[in-house]
Amino acid sequence: MQQLANITVTPKPGHLFETWNSAQQWLGHMQLSGFEIYPHGVIKANDIPAELVGGFHLQSFPILTPLLYNDSKRLLQIFGNWQTVKQFYGGTDANHIVNVMVSQLNLAAELNAPYVVFHPMDCNMEHVFCQQFPWTLTDTLNACSELLNLALNKSHFKGWLLFENMWWQQSFRLDNRCEYDQLRNMVNHNNCGICFDTGHMMATNQELRNEPQALSFLMSRLHQLDLNQEIKTLHLNSNLNTKPSDRAHHSACNPPTSSPSLTQSHYENCHGFWEQFDVALQHISHLDPHNGFHSVELVNLIETVDPSYLVHEVSQNSLFEWSRAIAMQRACIATRKSEYVSDVDYDLTALG
Repeated sequence: MQQLANITVTPKPGHLFETWNSAQQWLGHMQLSGFEIYPHGVIKANDIPAELVGGFHLQSFPILTPLLYNDSKRLLQIFGNWQTVKQFYGGTDANHIVNVMVSQLNLAAELNAPYVVFHPMDCNMEHVFCQQFPWTLTDTLNACSELLNLALNKSHFKGWLLFENMWWQQSFRLDNRCEYDQLRNMVNHNNCGICFDTGHMMATNQELRNEPQALSFLMSRLHQLDLNQEIKTLHLNSNLNTKPSDRAHHSACNPPTSSPSLTQSHYENCHGFWEQFDVALQHISHLDPHNGFHSVELVNLIETVDPSYLVHEVSQNSLFEWSRAIAMQRACIATRKSEYVSDVDYDLTALG
């Protein structure tokens, strides 16, 4: 099993490293095999040291269907004008999304990334707080498989395509095995599997209050799903530090007919799409903060899933805090905690 950390590539390696050399030195300190990269913008393969790429996260389009289906009316209702549409997506029609996916799949192939991760999801600004989206899971899977098939047909990527579970309603939550079986049959690619995100799965259960509860819940869900052989990559993080009031608000959804007034109460002081989007992002971050596990033994979880890749996908507020969070997670998955913590303590001191 290779252990990785995630970073956004612009082509600069994240916001905490100035150069790829410093990023590589950090990997050595942390005893990690590489990065799961999330490229943003136009990037060439020679911008990134291929030897540091352990995985690849495809760009996400959380508000997918309006542009995928070239729904001009919905686009203008959401964004207000075409300039904002272009700023948000990078383009103004479905061909743009497909071309972005093709270029990213080809980039992954050129970097010899063994897998790419894709979020089968759809969302909108109006219902993000109450989660009562006016479409079905099948609608979402139809849209995502259409996008993937169009892009895969034009790309030369042959590696693993992994579907990552989300916690949004009417998206790929892995509430049952049928979700994966359905999506797998809709996507025309030989090598498909799952990227299982522990924090996203935890966000589907609003009653979790501590790490032992969370571990028990995760193990139970994995047993019920019976999909361990399909899980190639594990995104390891926790979301227990969510404010109780936010969790209660999220779970106590009103019926769809009352959601417009609920939305207006959250966006009433906002001027334009970008201020609304910032409010929505803050809400999502409270519910899914990507904290690290720190006090529960995760050996049984890791052995049960037996992933080829484990990505420490935790928040990156500072280099020291990020490093410490990963060190604590590595201690949680070590068979003997002392075998790792002592070495990491030294490495963190070296980081300053």
